[in-house]
Amino acid sequence: MRDVVKGWIEASEKMVKVVEKMSERGEMIETRLNVIEVTAKVLEAIGDGTVILPTVERICKVKVWLPFARCLKPLIDHSITNDDDGYDEKEEEGGPTDKMEGEVWQTSEFAFVSIILTLPSMDRAEILTGWFREEHIRYPDLTEAFEVWCYRSKVANKRL
Repeated sequence: MRDVVKGWIEASEKMVKVVEKMSERGEMIETRLNVIEVTAKVLEAIGDGTVILPTVERICKVKVWLPFARCLKPLIDHSITNDDDGYDEKEEEGGPTDKMEGEVWQTSEFAFVSIILTLPSMDRAEILTGWFREEHIRYPDLTEAFEVWCYRSKVANKRL
């Protein structure tokens, strides 16, 4: 797994640039979803501690993949509800594709929270401040990361 994570991490910035330049046609949406699936697994391995990365690399990858995921989720949600052939895939909510997609987003959100909580306080503050500034962002929900950070800060202040 470490080799997969290392390769994916090394290619992250280039991959995001290439995928962002893709058109918004159906097959390209599927490709983007596949990219986020692999990314979710990679981030999960990092967030769970299966693969240990230096702090600088974790910060860099969060700053690369977090904005990508923020932009991609609404795009994919929109493309699914407004399918070109008029067929609304959301009618079959709970189907295998919908369930898998939900798990991918949930996995990546959990991984983002886990990774953010491992970052130094100043970097965490920067990421969470950016999240607060963007009030309209629904994905990922970093509330848990914020609450844990506040709790840890409060406990640290009591110790002083």
